[in-house]
Amino acid sequence: MGRDRSNIAGEAGALSYPWQQSAREAFANCVREDRIPHAILLAGPSGCGKTEFAYRIAREALCLNSQRGGCGECRSCQLLKGGAHPDFRQITFELQEKSEKFSDVIKVPQIRRLIEALYKTTTISNRKVAIVHPAERMNASAANALLKTLEEPVGDTVLILVAHDPARLPATVRSRCQRLSIDLPTKAQSLDWLTRAQGVDAVDAEEALEAAAGRPLHALALIENGIVGQYRATIQALDDLRNGSTSDGRAAAQMNDFDPELLWTWLSLKCSSVMRHALLGDIPGQAARQLNTLQKLADRNRVLAATPVRKDFLLRDWLIQWQKLPATLPLDRQTQET
Repeated sequence: MGRDRSNIAGEAGALSYPWQQSAREAFANCVREDRIPHAILLAGPSGCGKTEFAYRIAREALCLNSQRGGCGECRSCQLLKGGAHPDFRQITFELQEKSEKFSDVIKVPQIRRLIEALYKTTTISNRKVAIVHPAERMNASAANALLKTLEEPVGDTVLILVAHDPARLPATVRSRCQRLSIDLPTKAQSLDWLTRAQGVDAVDAEEALEAAAGRPLHALALIENGIVGQYRATIQALDDLRNGSTSDGRAAAQMNDFDPELLWTWLSLKCSSVMRHALLGDIPGQAARQLNTLQKLADRNRVLAATPVRKDFLLRDWLIQWQKLPATLPLDRQTQET
């Protein structure tokens, strides 16, 4: 879901999200005062536009017009937009030749090639810029290889580490970067952006945001890929199971073709939603334990979905346990409000 992980150059030049305003202003001040940090840790949850913001930083840092960083008109900005800037590098998951799949880690050879490139003389701009994303997926050797460059920057270089989970980065790496946080917008901000800026129907926006756990860019991707209907069908099937209007077999058959990672995320979110709203009233201890167990199972099965395990067995077993929840437990927020 989302953009090609292998290339962001040229994609994000015009992208700007309203919830990033304070971060934009903070970095713009650094550009105007010529005090751009040599290492930036751009941290925040996925789906809030960090990678696009990292590209924006790169554009402004490389721009030849120092008073209008990221002008979009100079030779540097044009080359970056076209994905051909010689002073820009990005490191992310690489496509593996044998499997023709993307690696799920950033490896030390990638970092060594980056460091070698940083030692070369600049060609167009006054500095070099590199983006590493997601930085927390560097393996230990790759992180160690980058550490020396963070300690002793090569020339006028800006390294931007983009991390969804910065706590997974070694403390030695985090301590050598200036942190810039990008937070998720409020629900109201997200809904306003989806409906006003993206022209999404209000009902679809609400459901998509719920399916994306409050992450607006993921919500938009769900809408663009026509997946919101699958989320709606999943939630309806779970409610039908609870009220006895469908069977676990029919519900499983309905969900079997859904993307496993998304499906198990939705099942986990459903448990969290029921628990949250049930806690507003009296919830039996046994029901609370059942919900907690089901949520943990959903989170575990999301990981197992990438293995050869029989996914249909996992789903059927989970649905049978969901069906055993006490009948007095509230179904969800929508059921309580109607």
